[in-house]
Amino acid sequence: MIPTLRLILAASLACVMACGTSSSAEARPKKGAKGTSGDVVRVTNRMIEINDGINLSGMKKAQRSLLALSAKGSDPIWIRINSPGGSVSAGLILIDTMKAVDAPIHCIVESQAYSMGAIILSYCDKRYGYRHATFMLHEASYGTVGDDPSNRSKIEFLTNYLDRLHVEIAKNMGMDPAKYRARIRDAWWLLADEAKKVGLIHDVIDRMEYVEYIEEKVEEKRTVTYPNGDARVSKEKKIPKRRD
Repeated sequence: MIPTLRLILAASLACVMACGTSSSAEARPKKGAKGTSGDVVRVTNRMIEINDGINLSGMKKAQRSLLALSAKGSDPIWIRINSPGGSVSAGLILIDTMKAVDAPIHCIVESQAYSMGAIILSYCDKRYGYRHATFMLHEASYGTVGDDPSNRSKIEFLTNYLDRLHVEIAKNMGMDPAKYRARIRDAWWLLADEAKKVGLIHDVIDRMEYVEYIEEKVEEKRTVTYPNGDARVSKEKKIPKRRD
């Protein structure tokens, strides 16, 4: 074989071996390294954390963060849940905001997602849970005080309101609503692998890799039109330092 041809073939083979792996796979959850059986998921600092009970002040804070992150770009926004549950009405504020923004919402449950925490999870576009995370769904509990006619009217309203909510949750999980309601009649407790089997989460993960999200900065320029019709980019006037 001609020496020059040998060099060309060797260089081509080296390029195939070095460049053959597609970089697009890095953005998706990947199989764990040797010695792990679950997936590794990459997250960014576009992150909202829910580490307590679901209440109005916490959900309003999460809502503000969600809107701020959404305004900066349409890349996925991550929610990390470790919650025992709480107020349905407060949780729905965040859920409605999640549905209103353009950015996809991805969620990781590290420890627990119970009651309203699990409901918020079910509305996320991608849902992950650590291997020892636990989950719980149940019928909502509510009470009322006052005279009998008012109580009856309020209970009827709440029952209809929650019936619609449970239909949506069942749809999120890909379950028949009747089967879902039968399961949550008593508290429905789930381990991570069980949550994946019934569709509450998409994958069980063992590790989470953190990737810094680099924001694109847009430089704003203002033009000033002068009397002669010229348009020039304005420059900020520097204030001279005071010298005593």
